[in-house]
Amino acid sequence: MIKLKFRYLSLALLCLINILFLSSCISETRILDKNLIEDFKNPPGEFKPMPFWHINGELKTAGIKKQMTDAKEQAGFSGISVLPLAPKENGRPGTTPKFLSHKYLERYQDVLNTAEDLDMQVILYDDNDFPSGMAGGKIGELFPQHTMKRLDKVEKLIVGNTNFKHNIPDGKLLSVVAMNQETLQRIELSNYIENGTLQWQAPEGSWKIMFFVMVKDSYHKAFPVVDYMDTTAVREMIRLTYDVYKENFESYFGNTIKMTFFDDVGFWKHPRTWTGLFNEKFIELNGFDPRPWYPALWYNIGPETEAIRHAFFNTRAELLAEGFPKLVGKWTKENGLKDTGHPPGNYDPTPIDMNGDIFKFFRHTSIPLTDAIIEYQFGQNGHKLISSAADYYDKPIVSTEIYGAYKEQTFDSLMLYRSAMDLFSRGVNFVVPHGMWYNPDEVYISPLVSSNSQKLAPALPDYSNFVGRSCMLLQGGKRIANIGVLYPFEELAGWYHFEAPDNPRQGFYISPETNYQEISGLLTNDIRQDFTFIHPEYFLDDKYEINQGSVLLNNVNNKQQYDALIITGCKIISLKTLQKVKNYFEQGGLVISTGQLPFKSSEVGQDDKVKALILEIFKVNPEATEISEIQINSNSAGGKAVHISKPNKNTLSEAIKASVVTDVAFNPNPKLSTDIGKFNYIHKVKDGEDFYFFSNSSDETIKTEVTLKGKLELYKADPHTGNIEKIENISHFTVDNQEFTKSTLTLKPVSASFWISNN
Repeated sequence: MIKLKFRYLSLALLCLINILFLSSCISETRILDKNLIEDFKNPPGEFKPMPFWHINGELKTAGIKKQMTDAKEQAGFSGISVLPLAPKENGRPGTTPKFLSHKYLERYQDVLNTAEDLDMQVILYDDNDFPSGMAGGKIGELFPQHTMKRLDKVEKLIVGNTNFKHNIPDGKLLSVVAMNQETLQRIELSNYIENGTLQWQAPEGSWKIMFFVMVKDSYHKAFPVVDYMDTTAVREMIRLTYDVYKENFESYFGNTIKMTFFDDVGFWKHPRTWTGLFNEKFIELNGFDPRPWYPALWYNIGPETEAIRHAFFNTRAELLAEGFPKLVGKWTKENGLKDTGHPPGNYDPTPIDMNGDIFKFFRHTSIPLTDAIIEYQFGQNGHKLISSAADYYDKPIVSTEIYGAYKEQTFDSLMLYRSAMDLFSRGVNFVVPHGMWYNPDEVYISPLVSSNSQKLAPALPDYSNFVGRSCMLLQGGKRIANIGVLYPFEELAGWYHFEAPDNPRQGFYISPETNYQEISGLLTNDIRQDFTFIHPEYFLDDKYEINQGSVLLNNVNNKQQYDALIITGCKIISLKTLQKVKNYFEQGGLVISTGQLPFKSSEVGQDDKVKALILEIFKVNPEATEISEIQINSNSAGGKAVHISKPNKNTLSEAIKASVVTDVAFNPNPKLSTDIGKFNYIHKVKDGEDFYFFSNSSDETIKTEVTLKGKLELYKADPHTGNIEKIENISHFTVDNQEFTKSTLTLKPVSASFWISNN
């Protein structure tokens, strides 16, 4: 009995010693249900980077084995995504053997054999080059009827009291409309067509006759892509590509191959992408015939313009979401895999001419991905769109394709970390670098991220461990964000029209009032208050519950609670969404408007109701030309509506802090002297434990006092070294029955740190 007691005492003492040396018995079982100390020091491969491997040359067995071995042993990568390339007209080599030929599949078998030997994973990239949907050229060769289409407008100006006669232009006619240039009266003329000829007696006035025809796309001439919105076409594409991999390598699914990757599925280079069943889908979604309304895609047609444009572009977004992404997602799920990938411009200010609607696009994708390329910080304020979509769908992993199209001469080892940690703070937790090249002397999309790069090679093993440690702690759980920001889809769709002369480039044609990405930047980089974008249509779901002055996102895992809603600058909003916002306000919620208040409805004929609701909530006439900089309205339930006509860091911060008890606060709030790099954070809760990730991608040292909600005991986990130590300089205090924890955070330039609670 004495020996038994001594044995238990020894175990207890050993546990205490382990705690002091940060190998706590409690932390091993309570933080991640695994040996946190060991896994953080040596992160499992599933969390490490898995780069693109661009095959710009002839695949040979020896080359495959050497490069994959180097990727694992010299760079620390735990997998690769084999990205075959098409040859370019300028002589740049493509992949040989030919994509999906017998010889190519033999070399792919070599890749899988090598991966098994090295305990690596292979991400199945789904095509030959990008965008996805070419099937290595077979779609255009075998199924030209299933390739991408576009909408054209052929118009004629006539003076009334004229018998107008004209042959129908080539293509599939979707609508033909006459519009009076003075009154904007429109007449749909389909009933005046006979034997391919339109004949119509025009009334008095000046008329524009518009034929809206769908024609074969002309951009992807060498390798036409599939009609992403046509499910019949996409099924043929899947048969030509995905099914070939399944037929040859199904035994590797779920083990060596766990993930597929699609690339640039959307409207890039052709914003007028269309599909044959568009009119039928429009009627299904909106309940009326679109044909008389087609002119709104190019012109102002009167008071209904914005609502009609919203109906058109929402229809196109639904068609895309229910096309390629849905069918590919279904195929991967049925085969025990997870799909990731992205559309073009997923972080751009407007999705309308790039991907339809970024929230809807990722509806059926297992792992939403943000395409973080084209130089450091490009599109940074839009990356939260992808992680917010993942939050809504309760998807635990958000991936990134990162670094491609950076300038090689300005890319150094520090840039590996800057970009990654910025994205981790915005919800990313899986990394696909862009990337390795089979022939490193022929890189044509820099930078080269491999052991062949003399500049980066020495840094890659530590970088891979940094990514692995960070992703291990950041995947899964729920993200804590006190603020919901309504994504202004109705404004973006209602404003957009084809061939606008002042459109700067695809993805950037937005109204002067649109400022949601600026608000994103203020919240993340200046005020340092985490938030989640809320799609206004999804806000109507029962999943969003109003409860005692808060909005609850009732997911199974990633539950969130917002104590404030922000309506960013816009003229157009959904009446139904605004009605739920008013309900939230009446039940004690905080609503903040940042910029132009909406006065038009995305539902036809409901503008006056929108104006009335805005006046009730904010006590502001949204069409007034002179409005106070800050207007506050409150109600007996404790609800508060704050309108900030010209938002900035200070006014927005004060509106939030006056009513919201934030879970993370900084004193002083760090102020960086340049725009090179950012100081950010993200807070997640997993298995009842808190994980705080703090990142400093700038060239300045940051020291600040951090206050956290709750009474916490904290450990500091360094993702650069894998070391974990207890934070000793902690104090606790209480304000209005709410407990808080305070400690000092110091971050050197281009570094990050985790704080982990163990309570």
